Amino acid sequence: MALLTEDQIADGLQRLDGWEWEREDNAIRRTVKMPDFMSGIHLVTSIAYAAEEAGHHPDIDIRFNRITFHQSTHALGGLTEADMELAARIDELVSDALARG
Repeated sequence: MALLTEDQIADGLQRLDGWEWEREDNAIRRTVKMPDFMSGIHLVTSIAYAAEEAGHHPDIDIRFNRITFHQSTHALGGLTEADMELAARIDELVSDALARG
């Protein structure tokens, strides 16, 4: 799997919801505020299953009802298409979780 170019990263971010490019870390990041702690934990659990299915895993920081996802391909030291795909799946799961309230 090849690292994405800056143009590919910029294009990929346009298709995602709320993700930011952290150039110094060579990662993308999104923070989500959930209604409460347990809804955040349920979201993290659903994302963990999706990550296992994809064979690609985000770094996850849980701070009460704020969940931050950092996505990169650590083995390659940057962003790949797998990162963009998992970020899009995270967006879907976040949207579903927020709709459920």
